[in-house]
Amino acid sequence: MDSTINHQKIPGVSADEAPKVRYVSFNANEQPASVFRAVTRRITPPLMKGGGVVLEGCVITIPKGIKFYSLYFHGDISGWQKQIEHGAQELGLLTAAIDGDSFVVSDGNRFDLADCQIELD
Repeated sequence: MDSTINHQKIPGVSADEAPKVRYVSFNANEQPASVFRAVTRRITPPLMKGGGVVLEGCVITIPKGIKFYSLYFHGDISGWQKQIEHGAQELGLLTAAIDGDSFVVSDGNRFDLADCQIELD
């Protein structure tokens, strides 16, 4: 991890914020905004009962070279978690979450954040 990055500015690092943040994989030739729309709208009817979701300004690249963008949601937290995770799965994308100092990917891989490349807007 770039030592100039403030660890606390990474979405999902704090324990109270972690349940409200998911990361979704995307290909280098795609824009996170277009993948964001596809993932959040994929499951119909929607699984969440309220709240919203925003694309955060953070991209994490795991040692395998796969990039993930961050999503922050509020309101129906468990509904949004399911909406994002199921939508990504149907599109063949991975999701991830931060657990302490680890980046935990839906395929079972776990990486130390220190071993990942982190880009903040």
